[in-house]
Amino acid sequence: MPSLSVGTHMATLYHPTASQLNAHEGGISCVAWGHGLVVTGSADEAVHSYDVSGAKIERRHTLTGHELGVTAVAVAADVAVAASAALDSRIRVWNLDTGSLNLEIDCGPMSYGVALSPDGATVAAGSMGGISLWDAASGSKTASLSIGSDRIVLCAAISADGALLAAGAEDGGVHVFEMEAPYQRVAKMEAHAVAVRCVAFSRDGKTVLSGSEDSRAVLWEAASGRQLYTLQGHGSWA
Repeated sequence: MPSLSVGTHMATLYHPTASQLNAHEGGISCVAWGHGLVVTGSADEAVHSYDVSGAKIERRHTLTGHELGVTAVAVAADVAVAASAALDSRIRVWNLDTGSLNLEIDCGPMSYGVALSPDGATVAAGSMGGISLWDAASGSKTASLSIGSDRIVLCAAISADGALLAAGAEDGGVHVFEMEAPYQRVAKMEAHAVAVRCVAFSRDGKTVLSGSEDSRAVLWEAASGRQLYTLQGHGSWA
């Protein structure tokens, strides 16, 4: 399976034939996979999609419209839809088949982490004090999930079955919520001393992995918040 590493404006794809892509004019802040594509977001305000399904890697679309740097991108598992969040306080929902904009959401003062439900119907975006859920068709806010403090949620992920949402905050907390009303918080995990920069679910949705500025990655049981493993060895952010 291909893998991807990013840094500065370059994206290196480790593929049957490795390729280095001069992908953006600014630093690459985020990447996502899906539907034979790699989607990248950058400080240059652009989102690019690359076709990696064949022997040759080709840029498919350049998605523009953000007015400040892109902080997060996500791809829906079941449909060819992507979402991007940026420092311009906008979430943009894209059709990956055509490269067209489906919807722009004004999400308020700031937006950092973004996640999409598997069916592409719901966008989750991190902000100060919690996560907002948005209808990806109408742009209406459907729920606000509080983390119990005013700290910024920097990253988010939704499980493959769409049942759970994980959020990582700048105070080092990791929070897991149910994705159906009343959106109960089922676990709060505290092992990181500083900001959590990335979260991801296992395929079965039973475990959550968090990476932090404390140079550690921690594996958690999603339902209980029990800490399973701590992975160390990074020289900087995980």
